[in-house]
Amino acid sequence: MDFWKAILGLVRRKVVALPVLGLALGVAALGYFLTPPSYTSSTTMVLTTPTTGGTISQDPTKAGVSNPLLTFSDGLKTTSAILIQAMNSPDNVRTLTGGGAKLTINDGTNNASLLGTNGPFVYIEAEAKHADEAKAVVQRAQQRVRDELVNRQKALKAPESTYITIVDVVPPSPPEVQRGQQYQFAIAGLVLTIIAGLAGAYGAGRVSASRRAAAAEPAHTSMAPAPHPTPAPAPLPSPRPVHHEPSAPVDPATVRFSPVAPRPTNNNGNGARVPANGNKNGNVDTPLPKRVRMP
Repeated sequence: MDFWKAILGLVRRKVVALPVLGLALGVAALGYFLTPPSYTSSTTMVLTTPTTGGTISQDPTKAGVSNPLLTFSDGLKTTSAILIQAMNSPDNVRTLTGGGAKLTINDGTNNASLLGTNGPFVYIEAEAKHADEAKAVVQRAQQRVRDELVNRQKALKAPESTYITIVDVVPPSPPEVQRGQQYQFAIAGLVLTIIAGLAGAYGAGRVSASRRAAAAEPAHTSMAPAPHPTPAPAPLPSPRPVHHEPSAPVDPATVRFSPVAPRPTNNNGNGARVPANGNKNGNVDTPLPKRVRMP
């Protein structure tokens, strides 16, 4: 999709489209004028039976001598097909054209005026680079068809009075110029030049874009600001040492003990009285005296 968008963009740009179109027109004109035109000439002939028929008989009570080429059910059509096949042999075509012209011999299938007919026609057409050569090839082929017809009837020993003849329906036509090949070369040159021009412009644009990108990348890298160093985290403040003031010495003489009140006793169930703070064994948990600091 990007490729066709790029091609459409090139076509819309006059700086690209106009030179390519001008070059294509020049190549097309060059191909048209450098390609020589061709010339064609043609003729149409038809086979006919003799007026006396195809059989000669001196004695009406006996079978006469007949022309073997007329013994077919469609005698003349078969004879025209035999002549066409003989004339299209490579040796005959090479002899008639000399290798420089194109010769066509058929029953008129490529002739629009003979379409729909089923007669014993022989159609001859020659195409050459020169007008005189085209007409000369047609005339030589026409004479060769007549000679071929006579020679085959002689080889079959047909009576001369029963010979099939061939006459011209259309004599050799004046050569007509044909410019089809010139148009073909001109159109081919036009199309190929446009394709080549747009492809070249597209390729040049891609190369130029890649070079610009390659040239801009180092410059962009050199102009980029240097990255700032990341500051190191500030050190945490060290904890301050805690100074404990030494307590003043205590004079034992100044320590007084408070009197201990009598503790109540309880009966342990055996009849013995134990102190209220005693354990089961009867022992008294005597608290330590509290030290009281005198002022």
